Amino acid sequence: VAAGAFRLVFVFLAARHYDQAEETARTAAEALQPMANGGDPQAMSLWGGLTLQRAVVAARIGDPDTAYGQLERAKQMAGRLGEGRNDYNTEFGPANVGLQEVAIAVDLGDAGRALRAAAAVDTTGLSAERQARLLIEMARAHAQRRQADEAVNTLLRAEEITPELVRGHVLVRQLVADLLTMQTPPSAELHDLARRLTAKTGIGT
Repeated sequence: VAAGAFRLVFVFLAARHYDQAEETARTAAEALQPMANGGDPQAMSLWGGLTLQRAVVAARIGDPDTAYGQLERAKQMAGRLGEGRNDYNTEFGPANVGLQEVAIAVDLGDAGRALRAAAAVDTTGLSAERQARLLIEMARAHAQRRQADEAVNTLLRAEEITPELVRGHVLVRQLVADLLTMQTPPSAELHDLARRLTAKTGIGT
């Protein structure tokens, strides 16, 4: 049931139904708490994943205290697990908590914290998709600092790992559009990336 709630929260997040996302994640996490506290690794992974989702919700609605508080709770649980796991496709563990810290900091406009957190993430245990997501968030952080060259180079690294994900990602399309106005003149690498995104989506940049 908790695994079903975990998947449902992603639907609510995509639809920006943040109240429903928080209520679903909170209810499932509270139900799992006794098992997680008792050391059941599957319950710990799911509880951690749900707690990260609660941190994301708080960041999306601009509540940094709650976002970082939930993030710290998830970090402590990941420390107890001591390794990355993929129970119920959560990919929960220290590395994924680090990835989410980067994304949360970017959502809150804290580019400095995002880049510091990214530098500390050990990506060796992450899937290619999660590694690319980390690089996309790093590129967003560089853009927030108006470091256009660094943002473009980071996006190109992500594209090398998972071209289809990067070229079809709505955040990447928005970021590239922003970078085209930020770089004067836009670099050849950025123009080429924009063309690849256009070819993928059929939408002009």
